[in-house]
Amino acid sequence: MDGCRPAPTHAVDVIAFCNRPVDHLVTALLTAAVMDVVGGVAQAELREDQVSIVAGLPGIVATTTDPWPAAYGSTEFLRTWARQPGFRLLK
Repeated sequence: MDGCRPAPTHAVDVIAFCNRPVDHLVTALLTAAVMDVVGGVAQAELREDQVSIVAGLPGIVATTTDPWPAAYGSTEFLRTWARQPGFRLLK
């Protein structure tokens, strides 16, 4: 493999129709728990006002703004973001 990581072979989506703060928290923590087992990177679509909040969090791998704001990160990112006041996933 010449020191390169193999390309991903699977996608696991954790999706919930979140309405209450606890729904958002459980979805983020469940995603992190799944990632603990299967590895990978989480993609979180963001609202415009969340971009500056997540920008400095640990575990961020990349961010994008086109076609919509999104952050890509590790389990550390998800768990840290979930502890932020007013944490909410994009619905």
